[in-house]
Amino acid sequence: MATAYRDIQPDNFEPSEAHPQHGVIIGGPAARAKRIEYGILLSSMVLGSLGALYWTLTHATGWVEWSAFLFGYVLINMGVGIGYHRFYTHRSFEAGPKMRLAIGIMAQMACQASVLKWAADHRRHHAFSDRVGDVHSPYIDGHGNKMSRLKGLGIAHFGWLFDNTTSDMNVYGKGLIDDPQVLWCHRHRWSIAIFSSIVFPALWALAFGGPEHIIGTILIGGFLRNFFFLNFVMGVNSIGHVFGSQRFKTKDGSRNNWFMAWMTFGDGWHNNHHQHPRSAYAGLMWWEVDVNGYIISLWEKMGLVWNVRRAPKYVRDADGNLVQQKRLAAADQQQSPEDMSQDDGGIMFADNAKIRDIKTETAADPL
Repeated sequence: MATAYRDIQPDNFEPSEAHPQHGVIIGGPAARAKRIEYGILLSSMVLGSLGALYWTLTHATGWVEWSAFLFGYVLINMGVGIGYHRFYTHRSFEAGPKMRLAIGIMAQMACQASVLKWAADHRRHHAFSDRVGDVHSPYIDGHGNKMSRLKGLGIAHFGWLFDNTTSDMNVYGKGLIDDPQVLWCHRHRWSIAIFSSIVFPALWALAFGGPEHIIGTILIGGFLRNFFFLNFVMGVNSIGHVFGSQRFKTKDGSRNNWFMAWMTFGDGWHNNHHQHPRSAYAGLMWWEVDVNGYIISLWEKMGLVWNVRRAPKYVRDADGNLVQQKRLAAADQQQSPEDMSQDDGGIMFADNAKIRDIKTETAADPL
């Protein structure tokens, strides 16, 4: 195990209770550290957002504060969708060391824990989506107990942050625990969070306004921005598995939700994503706006990223069903977007996994 994570998940830890799914750890120092870290991050966002509300009611705010909010929102939206999610979790494209570090820092500016933990948890989500072992399902809690609709939405949104289960890095951290850029980001996660929430907004205020704008810009362009965006990311976990349409008959509750997609730059096309998890693009139709996918395409043209993985195109057949336009070609050196993880972490996270042939699949019509 990498030393950067050994402080909260010792190799010699033996849980007193075994989870029914492999790769899920109950209790121990990792669970304690998780609760403390998420507690600090979430409470600071909530208190800062309340401060922002008070400030807007008692002080004049203008373009300095709200331009910082908007610019920061775009930046962390790209960081989470492209960095945390499409690159570090699913390896949807390749990039050089400097680019990997840049998108890792940009992701952690959202203050949603380190790349290491975010990506490992999301890999576990895909391994057990809406089944026992899922990190944040609105149907099953961390121990596999079924929940009511209301409780499930609450657990999938924020409640899972404080349960006593964690993802085993030896299973879901493959390719992460020995990545220098990931470990650098993990070690500096608190410095990046402070820079994002306080230092960057303060510098923005000084550059475009003056000292009198510092407090308001920190509250609005720092804490409120992070909390506002966090709710949409968590909303994909909760709302995105209950409300919306299902184009594909996936074995979970993932939905395509246009509002979540707009607010997360494309990640709200969640049913598409669960059908093609390793694709760099969540939007499959021309009208499914996927800003993060467009940005990846731009970076590809600029030479900043390469080997971008794409889902197949879909067309209507004679019966009106959506079918893949072409079969995906197999290649020994890459994994297919359709290769979902096995229960132990499996092929989705293994290096140099051999691609299986993909059969033409029929999609269910959108609801």
